[in-house]
Amino acid sequence: MDANVIRCPTCGQANRVPPLGSGKSAVCGKCKSPLIPSGHPIDVTDATFRPTIASGRFIVDFWAPWCGPCRQVAPVLEQIAKEQPGVRIAKLNVDDNPRTSSDFGVQGIPLLVFFKDGREEGRLTGAHPKTNIEAAIRRFLG
Repeated sequence: MDANVIRCPTCGQANRVPPLGSGKSAVCGKCKSPLIPSGHPIDVTDATFRPTIASGRFIVDFWAPWCGPCRQVAPVLEQIAKEQPGVRIAKLNVDDNPRTSSDFGVQGIPLLVFFKDGREEGRLTGAHPKTNIEAAIRRFLG
């Protein structure tokens, strides 16, 4: 039985999830929160950031709700999440999570940081069109 490991966006617990049949959904074995399948961005916090990005290919969107360019890029990231199942999209609200924002020296948003197995591979600052983000995925995440 083939299984994927999905980190819980609520508690950070790694969960081994087998392929799910139609109408089925996965929940975290620890906190029982729904596990969001790939294809949708997940929210991360100061507490869940490191465990979430520790394994796999991630784009982390450092954003804020008051930021116009952040709101512009959000639907593009949603579309990329659906089209590229091998790349997970995580969103970190810089206002609510100052520790992680400071750790990464965030000075301007939106900021997209590309991670492979927990290691930073590259960055894009500002609102970029989908083609630029896809080129960055190829460049930084292979």
